[in-house]
Amino acid sequence: MSSMQPQPAGPAGKPKRPTWHWVLLGSCSLLALLVGLGVTGIVGYQILNRGNPQDTLENFYSAMAEGDCELFQESTTEEYRRDMDLADCASFESMTSRMGDLNYSVDERINRQGYAIFEVTETYQSDGQAMEADLAFFVRRFEGGWFVDSVQLIDAPTG
Repeated sequence: MSSMQPQPAGPAGKPKRPTWHWVLLGSCSLLALLVGLGVTGIVGYQILNRGNPQDTLENFYSAMAEGDCELFQESTTEEYRRDMDLADCASFESMTSRMGDLNYSVDERINRQGYAIFEVTETYQSDGQAMEADLAFFVRRFEGGWFVDSVQLIDAPTG
């Protein structure tokens, strides 16, 4: 008899992997899934938390109607307040105390890079007469929020 006997053939295919290989593979897959979900969650939160320029316009008009200087400052840029001579609360309150009822309706919204432009029809009382004016509000996005940056007169007030 020869000492070289043929060895029995093993099972067909590749040899079976040890259990720790599967545990390691599963752990790495789970970790990759959790990291992916985390990144997706953060990006989704940033997209949804960008704010809404329409809310800024509504806050602006609420501040004007209620004489709320703090809300006015939160919804406008410093440049806008300076250009309109409303840099401090005393001048803002003086201006709003002379105003009557102020109503507005948004006619159109145009989105530009970094801006939302609202075409607004504003109605108010002046010397007992109903007045109407068409304005364009430029609401700018910066520092994580939206702020009224400028207003342009489209059509002069008519009554």
